[in-house]
Amino acid sequence: MATFEIVENHQNWETFIDKLECPSPFATNAFLRLIDECYEGETFTLSVVSSGNIFMGAALRKVGKQVRPAPPMTYMPLVYTQMNYRKLLESEIALAQYLKKNFSVIHYITATNFFQDIRGFQRENFGAQVLYTAINELADFNIMKVDQKQRNIIYKAQKEQITVEQTDDMEPLWDVYLSTFNRKSIEVPYPKTFFMALPKLGKMIRIYTAKKDDRLLSFAAILLQGKGAYYYVSGNTSEGLSLGASPLLMYSILEQLRSEGYHYFDWCAINLPRLANFKLSFGGKAVPYFPLYFEPKWLRMIKGR
Repeated sequence: MATFEIVENHQNWETFIDKLECPSPFATNAFLRLIDECYEGETFTLSVVSSGNIFMGAALRKVGKQVRPAPPMTYMPLVYTQMNYRKLLESEIALAQYLKKNFSVIHYITATNFFQDIRGFQRENFGAQVLYTAINELADFNIMKVDQKQRNIIYKAQKEQITVEQTDDMEPLWDVYLSTFNRKSIEVPYPKTFFMALPKLGKMIRIYTAKKDDRLLSFAAILLQGKGAYYYVSGNTSEGLSLGASPLLMYSILEQLRSEGYHYFDWCAINLPRLANFKLSFGGKAVPYFPLYFEPKWLRMIKGR
């Protein structure tokens, strides 16, 4: 049996992340710094180390003795190098035991769509949900991968001469973002301070807009890491919705990512039916991921788990 050490905020964390075949922008130091600027608590990383090498890790946020996600942390991800099933199991057990020892409640950490084997956490009495995201393999992406109904909307938008371009001017985008949620009578998930700070992520983020005659119709912010891209925040005006700006925008983004050699596009959750229909209409497939949580016995009794 391998001997694993758990190291908080390992000095080689970023190097470990950069070399992963299945990375996550939500685990990078740049993203975690942004969380710390805009939210209470403190982000940190835990590395599972053996013989000086990191095999697995988690990017998390602590508030007192609890591990809690901040709203923009779509995944509080577990990341790992390729290893055999026995070493994977032992790494998970070591990490789970450390978390149980040092925190009273783990609200959730997420085994992303690349992380399917969670037996080690289950052995340590972690609970698990089953949620879904949509993944587009980009190598063979083209307009014919898009559902017919969505294709027709894209063709219509193209005839309207809607243009797609990149920006880092967040102020007009915030107004669109706010109005998107106001129309649905839903509170915006991210505060303005965080939204406006997104360009600080530099090359990790691209912010695209769709316009007609210089009128902003739609926008989408995409996170980039390794060969993957991740759908993050978006918004639409009422005019944009009627003209089909958002489908054209997302099709244009996927086409550009494909042409640049990105391997996959993660839509970051399809757990709401209306959003799932839109995201899956671009030809991706539904893939499960597993939020893991740990609660003391008294809390499980209150919740009836």
